[in-house]
Amino acid sequence: MSTATPTDVRLEIDTKLADEKIQKVIDRKARDINRDDGVAGLGDQVRTDLEAVLAALHIATKLDRATTNEEVGSARKSYEESMVDELRADARRLGATDELLGIGATDKTASITVPDTRS
Repeated sequence: MSTATPTDVRLEIDTKLADEKIQKVIDRKARDINRDDGVAGLGDQVRTDLEAVLAALHIATKLDRATTNEEVGSARKSYEESMVDELRADARRLGATDELLGIGATDKTASITVPDTRS
């Protein structure tokens, strides 16, 4: 069960999303936290803050970005990148793992074999 509210998320990010949509994101992030074995022993307030920051990060990277048209050259992109970096840093400080932050989830890996050409 989530402890954060849409008001907590709005402290982290300015969004025009409806409270119901924000609450769905919070609930999803709460389930993600529950499934992550690397996050344990969070106090109530830290848990609330982590849920709010992770929800704000999700909104910044997936929801609001897709619906905004307020771009002025590269200004919007650099603003988004800096805000996302700050949210990730806050989440990390609150105990988020790489898995919760989505880091490494899309890293491409490959295995190659190089034949020995010396013989």
